Amino acid sequence: MKGYIFRCNDKTKDEVFERMLFGEEEAVKASMMKITLEDYLFLYNTSTFEFSGPYKPTTAPNINIEGNAWQGRFPVQIRFETTDQTKTIPFNLIERIITAYRKGIYPHPELTKEQTTKILSIIAAS
Repeated sequence: MKGYIFRCNDKTKDEVFERMLFGEEEAVKASMMKITLEDYLFLYNTSTFEFSGPYKPTTAPNINIEGNAWQGRFPVQIRFETTDQTKTIPFNLIERIITAYRKGIYPHPELTKEQTTKILSIIAAS
């Protein structure tokens, strides 16, 4: 059981939930293709600095499940559903758990089991 962080912003968030589909850049394909149905998914809104989850994958990750989603900019995709535990919290509540960042600002998408457990605990307590 691991966790994976997807990103959105205020321009892409509605499409994420209309499609119930997370998408990411090709650059993180190697990490995202490891997702299993037992893993947890999270969403980081880079516009509002909000962090939400956990979400559960309902399919295996694939390339272009919906090729026209986000005008093709995020081809690494996976379908998801909310859970009874899904909440939105400020990112600053969990940012100390994140130890790796891409481009200096985006959390590395793949979390360890330990990081995932800590994040789930913080979400549950919020």
